[in-house]
Amino acid sequence: MADIKDRIKQIKPYFNGMQVENVEGEQVIYVVVSFPKKWFIVDGIEEKFDVVVEKGTYEGDYIFITELGKGFDVLFDAIDYNVNEMKIAQERAELLQQKIFELKELFTSEDIPIDALRKLEFSYKGKKRPLPQQKQQKNTEVDEENKEVIIDKEEKND
Repeated sequence: MADIKDRIKQIKPYFNGMQVENVEGEQVIYVVVSFPKKWFIVDGIEEKFDVVVEKGTYEGDYIFITELGKGFDVLFDAIDYNVNEMKIAQERAELLQQKIFELKELFTSEDIPIDALRKLEFSYKGKKRPLPQQKQQKNTEVDEENKEVIIDKEEKND
């Protein structure tokens, strides 16, 4: 269990306040946060951390609530989780925009034949995504030094 001051420091850019109140005979902890406008509360966070999340007064404001007996750590864990998920989503969006820009450059290049662009495929070394049934597959590789996609015109039959 971390010190409450340390937990507040971890979420400092988003932290707006914290209080304990008696609601219908039960003590509850409130932590108020302000997230950037495009951020939202991750689906299932209330069930995952056994907290209640309500919208605040202003756009981007949220109130994380739990019973005092569960302790403040559960609230800060939920907030940390949401912040991390939103940062990942934000980075994914930025990477997508970067890759779109790279593809635009690739497709507008006069040096690459149209046949090569038609056969362009994407891959990565993580989990393989299911691809539509194909009878032929081409070889591609990335020249890391020049940051180019090399397309082999020879095709292999499966």
